[in-house]
Amino acid sequence: MSLHLPTDPGDPGQPRTKLGRVDGSEAGAERRLLRDGMQVLAHGALVCPDCALPLAIGGQVSAGMRLHCGFCDHAAAAREFIAEDVYDTLANEVYLVARVA
Repeated sequence: MSLHLPTDPGDPGQPRTKLGRVDGSEAGAERRLLRDGMQVLAHGALVCPDCALPLAIGGQVSAGMRLHCGFCDHAAAAREFIAEDVYDTLANEVYLVARVA
């Protein structure tokens, strides 16, 4: 696993910053700005990493909040349950949003 740290979006050496990409990154690693101070980091579904069953929750939860699978009783932080770019219904569609202010 590697960690890719994007360059500063104001860096004049990045030609793609003028193409509408937030951090000048490749097309597959784009992130969307929702509004000032908020950025989408991931989009997908809440799926148990052990049994692969979807979870449905109501309302917002923090990425570090512990969730429990109702089927296999697996417990982990909410961010561990996100399966990126996969969702089957709106009930388990989630967005991981960073608040930067």
